[in-house]
Amino acid sequence: MRRFLLFALTALCLLGAQAADELPEVPEVRIGVLAYKGADAVQQDWSYVTRHLQASIPGIRFILADYDQAGLTRAVQSQAIAFAITSSGHYVALEHSDGASRIATLESPWTDSPRQAIGSAIVVRSASPLHDLADLAGKNVMAVAPDAFGGYQIAARELLEAGIDPTHDFASLRYSGFPSQQIVEAVRAGRMDAGIVRTCLLEQMVARGEVRADELRVITTRPIPGFRCASSSRLYPDWPFVALRQTPPALAKKVAQALLAMPRTGEGYSWTVPSDYQIVDELFRELRIGPYAYLNKLTFETALRRYWGWMLLVLALLVAWAVHTVRVEYLVSRRTEQLRAAQHQQRALEEQARQRQATLDHTARLAILGEMASAIAHELNQPLAAIGNFARGMARRIAAGRLDAEPLLDGAQEIATQSERAGAIIRHIRAMAQKRPAHSTAFALADAAEQAVSLFRAAHPQANISWRHEAVSAAPRVLADPQQVQQVLLNLLKNALDAQVENDHPQHPIGVLLHRENGACTVAVRDAGCGLDEAQMARLFEPFFTTKAEGLGLGMSLSKSIIESFGGSLSAHANADAPGLTVWFRLPEDTHMEADKETP
Repeated sequence: MRRFLLFALTALCLLGAQAADELPEVPEVRIGVLAYKGADAVQQDWSYVTRHLQASIPGIRFILADYDQAGLTRAVQSQAIAFAITSSGHYVALEHSDGASRIATLESPWTDSPRQAIGSAIVVRSASPLHDLADLAGKNVMAVAPDAFGGYQIAARELLEAGIDPTHDFASLRYSGFPSQQIVEAVRAGRMDAGIVRTCLLEQMVARGEVRADELRVITTRPIPGFRCASSSRLYPDWPFVALRQTPPALAKKVAQALLAMPRTGEGYSWTVPSDYQIVDELFRELRIGPYAYLNKLTFETALRRYWGWMLLVLALLVAWAVHTVRVEYLVSRRTEQLRAAQHQQRALEEQARQRQATLDHTARLAILGEMASAIAHELNQPLAAIGNFARGMARRIAAGRLDAEPLLDGAQEIATQSERAGAIIRHIRAMAQKRPAHSTAFALADAAEQAVSLFRAAHPQANISWRHEAVSAAPRVLADPQQVQQVLLNLLKNALDAQVENDHPQHPIGVLLHRENGACTVAVRDAGCGLDEAQMARLFEPFFTTKAEGLGLGMSLSKSIIESFGGSLSAHANADAPGLTVWFRLPEDTHMEADKETP
C-alpha cells in the first residue's frame, strides 16, 4: 500500500511538471521592436531572432512588429504583443508601469560587456569649435525625443552634471523622432550645431558608407576599455528581450532558453543572461522622469518627500529658536544672580588678599628683623666679650688686694654681670635669626605661585603680570613652606615692578613662567628694568646691598636663604634679547609623593 501511494504521488508530480512545461496553443507570437533606425531596419537587424526562435520552438510563428516608443508602449498596454525588444530606459519604464520583465540581454560586437553597451554620442562637424559639454551652451542642438534613452536622456544626465540645463541653456533644442540618422544628416548639413544620438550609430553609418569618417566627430569622448565606439557619457546595459505581464510563463521560459542557446551571428550578436538595470533606475531618479516623474509635481506629499530634509531643518530651527529664547531668559536671570554672587566673592577675595598681604608683610618684617639682629649681634658680640673679660680682670686684681677691694669689686662684678647679660640677649637674637627647619608641607607650586600673582595684582593694580604655566602631565608638587615661597615670589615681583618704574616702563608686562625640568620646578620672573652691571650682579645676594635709594638690601638675601633652606637655589641673569633682569628660583619636586603614586 505504501509503495502504491509513493508511486501515485511521483506520477502526479511528473504530470504536473509536464503540464507546466506545455506551451499554450498560440500559432502566432508578435514581438514589438523599438525602431530607432526606422521600420525598414527592424527586419534587417532583428530577423535573425525570429528565425532562430521558430527553429527552436516548432509550431509557433514569431513576427516582428516595428514601433516608435509611444506606439510600443500602447502595444504593451493593449496586449497586442507578447514580447518586446527595446532600449534599456524604455524597459525600466515598462517594468514600473506595466510589469514587464527582462529574460535576456543583448550581446553586441561593439562592447566586451553587455553591462556597458549603451550611451549617448554628441556629434558635431569635424571643423566645429565645440569640444566640451560646456561649449554647447547657446548652441542649436537636435535630439531624438524627450523619452529617447540613448538619443537624449543619457546625454541630459551628463549635461546637467556639467552645469548645462538642456531645456534652458541651448539656443534651441529640437526633436527629430526616428530614425536617428536624420540627426546626423542635420549636423553634417550645418542645420544643427550638435546632435544627440545613441552610441555606435555614427560608427555604423561610417561602416555602411553613409557618412565619411572625417566629416563628423564625437565631443567629450570618454575612453572606456572594451568599448569600441566613441561615447560622450557613461555606459548602460544593452537592450533587453522583454516578456510582458500577459505572456504565458511556459512560452517565456522556452523563448529565454532558446535565446541563451542561440549562437553568435555573423555580425557578432547574441543573447546572454539579463543584466542589472539599476543604473538606469538611478538615471530616471536624477532626471525625475519615467517612474519618478511624480517628483516634479509639487503637492504637499511630494514637497514633503522632496524637501523633507529642509522642512525638518526649518522645524528644528524653530524649535531651537524657541528653546534658545527660553534659555536666554533663564540665563539672564541666572547670570544676574551669578554676577551678584561674583561681586560679593570679589569683595571677599579682595579682603582676603589684603589680610594675606598683611600676614606676608608681617612675616617678611620678622624675617628681616632676624637678619638685622644677626648682623648686629655679629658686630657687638666681640666688644661685649672684651668688656666682660676686662671687668673680670679688674675683679681678679681687686681680689688680689692690689687696689681698694670693696668698691672696685662691686663695680667690676656689676660690669661683668651686665656684659654677660647683654651677650645672652645678643646670642638669643642670633639664635632666632639663624636658619632653622621651617614648617614644610607638600603643595602644588603652580597653585601657590598663581595665588601670589593674584595677591600682587590686587595690591598693585598698575602692574601688568604675564603669568604662564607650561602644561605638564600632572601638577608639580614641592616640599616647602608655601607662605615663605610666596613671600619670595612677592619680593621678586616687587623688585621687578620697582625696576620697571625706575626705567619708566611701569606698564610693560612682567613675565612669570613656571616649568618643570629634570625633577625640579622652576619659577622665573622677567622684568624690563635697567638691569645690573657685572659688579652689581656679583653682589646681588649680599646682605645690605641695594640699588634702591631707600632699600635695606635684605630682600634678595632673605629670599636666597628661604629657598636654600628647602634644598633649592636662587639665581639671576641679564636678559639677552632686551634690557632687564630675569630672576628664578628652583625647588626639587616632592619625590616622596611621586613614590607613593607609583607604589601599587
